[in-house]
Amino acid sequence: MSKSIVEQLRGLGLEVEELATDVVVVGGGGAASRAALSARLTGAEVLMLAKAPLGTGGSTVHGASEIMSMGASGYGAAADSPEVHYRDTMAAASGFIDRDLVRVLAEDAPRRIADLISYGVAFDRAAPDKIAAGHVTDYKLIQSDFGSYARALGVSGKTGKAFVAALNEQALARGVKVRAPAALVDLLLDAEGHAAGVLALDASTQTWLVVRAKSVVLGTGGAHGLFSQQVSTAEMTGDGQAVLYRAGAELVNMEFHQFGPALVHPYVQLFSKSCFVLHPRMTNSEGREFLSDYLPPGVSVDEVMDEKVFPFTVSNVSRYIDISIASEIAAGRGNERGAIDFSLAHVPAAKLEATIPNTMRWMKANGVDPQKDAMDVGIAFQCLNGGVRMVDADARSTIPGVHVIGELAGGVRGPDRPGGNSLAEGQVFGHRAGDAAGRAARGGAASKAVAGDAVVERLRLALAANAAFDAAGSARRLQAAMQRHALVEKSEAGLNQALEVARGIEVSLGQGGGATPATLHEVLTVQNMATTASIILEACLARRETRSGHLRTDFLQRDDEAYGHAFVQTRAQDGRSRFTPLAYPAAD
Repeated sequence: MSKSIVEQLRGLGLEVEELATDVVVVGGGGAASRAALSARLTGAEVLMLAKAPLGTGGSTVHGASEIMSMGASGYGAAADSPEVHYRDTMAAASGFIDRDLVRVLAEDAPRRIADLISYGVAFDRAAPDKIAAGHVTDYKLIQSDFGSYARALGVSGKTGKAFVAALNEQALARGVKVRAPAALVDLLLDAEGHAAGVLALDASTQTWLVVRAKSVVLGTGGAHGLFSQQVSTAEMTGDGQAVLYRAGAELVNMEFHQFGPALVHPYVQLFSKSCFVLHPRMTNSEGREFLSDYLPPGVSVDEVMDEKVFPFTVSNVSRYIDISIASEIAAGRGNERGAIDFSLAHVPAAKLEATIPNTMRWMKANGVDPQKDAMDVGIAFQCLNGGVRMVDADARSTIPGVHVIGELAGGVRGPDRPGGNSLAEGQVFGHRAGDAAGRAARGGAASKAVAGDAVVERLRLALAANAAFDAAGSARRLQAAMQRHALVEKSEAGLNQALEVARGIEVSLGQGGGATPATLHEVLTVQNMATTASIILEACLARRETRSGHLRTDFLQRDDEAYGHAFVQTRAQDGRSRFTPLAYPAAD
C-alpha cells in the first residue's frame, strides 16, 4: 500500500499540516472574496487561501485608473438593459466567447451591484446638475469602450479595492476561515480524477498545507509576474493556469491579453485616455520627442493622443503610442528602468485637476508633482483575456469539482471586451461558483483519498540537486523575454526566442531544481511561470494573424476565415500545446 501524501511530504523533510473543509477558495481578489462569501452563505464550511496578506494582493485590489468601474445595466439610462449589455459584449468578441455565459453576466451584474451597495460599497454619486437626462439613479456612470450607454459604476478610481474590503468584512463576519499568505502549490485529485483539495504553502510558517475539500474554487488571478512591467502585484505568477494545464484542463483565448502605457516610476499606475488628452510630452533617453517618427502620413500626434484607449488595440489609431514607446525602449533609447520620459509640466494646474482628479490625488499621495517631477512610462501588462475554460454558468472547469473564476477563468473575454466587464465577471461568476460549490459540498460525501504521487514527485524533482539552476536569474530572464516579445509587437522569431527561454527553464528543472525546503516554493513558482509563459507564447504563435491586441508583424492582416474563432488549448503527451478550433455560437 502506497504512503499517504502527508507521509510522502514529511519524507521530503517538509513540515506538513492537514486541514479539512467543505469548500476551499484559493485567491484573494474580488472574485475569490465573492466566492468565499457566497459559499459560506449556503451554510458550508469555507477556507480561503490567499497568496498575499488578505486584502493586499491581486489585480482587483491594485487596479486603479480614472475610469476603473463595474458595468451593469439598471442604474443609468432607462433604455439600457441586460439585453443591450449582452449585445455590446458579443459585438466586441463574437465567435471568441460563450454567449450563454455572456447572457448570465449581463443579467446578473445588476444584482451583484445591489449586493455590493447593501454591503456598504459607496459608489460615486453625480452632482444634481450632472445627472444625465433619462437616468434612473444619481450614480456617477462611465461610458466605457464598446458600451452603448454609460453603465459602469466606480469608487473614485479604486473600485476593486472597495469591493474586496467590503466582501472580506462580510465573509469574516460570517465565519469564513482564512490562511494568508498561503500560496497554491498544486491541485489534489482522487483516483477518479475528481478534485479532492489543494496543496498550499503557508509562507508565514513555512508549513505545507494538505487541504482536503469537497469543492475547490480557484481564483488565483493572472500572469502579471511573468512581465518585467505590470500594473498589479508580482505574486500573480500564473500558478492556477500552470497547475490546471498540467492537470489536463482546457484553456481558451490565451493569446489575447491587455496592456498599455503605465507609470512605472516613482510608483506604478496605468495611464488611460484621461492622461493622454492632456497631450503629454514623451521623450527618449536622447531627449527627443519620438512619437511623430512612428506615424503614417495623414496621422497627427494630436489625433493619436485624443483617441487613446486603454488597453492597446490595433482597431484604434492610438496604437502608435504603444508601438512607439515599446520600440524606443527595445532600440535602447529608454532609461535604466526600461521606460521613456513622460511630462505634464506644460499643462496648467487647473486643467490637471479637472481632467485627472483621481490621478492627481494618487500622485500627491506618492509625493509626485507632475509639473516638476520626472515620470517614467513603459508598456505594462494589465490582464489576461484568456484563461481556463468555464463550461457552465457556475464557472466549472473541465476538471470535475474545480470552479475557476476571475482572471484565471476563460470564456467571457475575447480579443476585445467592454470596459467594466472584468469587475462584473468577478462578482457574477464568483458568486455563482461559490454558491454552487457550497451547495454541492453540503450535499456531498467527504472527499476521497488523494492520489498524490505525481504531486509529490514534482516536489521531489525540485529538491533534486542541480547546481546549474538559478531560480531568481531564470525568473528575470523570462520576465525580460516576455516583456520584449509578448506584448506590443509580436513575431514568430521573437515569440520563439521567448519560448526558448521558457522551455529552457522547464528542461533544466527536469534535471532537478536544486531547492532546499526553504527555497522549494521559489523553484516551484519559477516552474509555474515558465509553464504559463509557454502556454501564452504557443497560443500567440498559433494565431497567425493580427486582431485587436494581438499584433503579429509577420501576419499583419486579420484573417476571419482561418482565425475568426477561439481555440481550445490542452496539454499533449509531449508537454506541448494542442489547439482545437472552438466555434462559440454567434449572438442569438
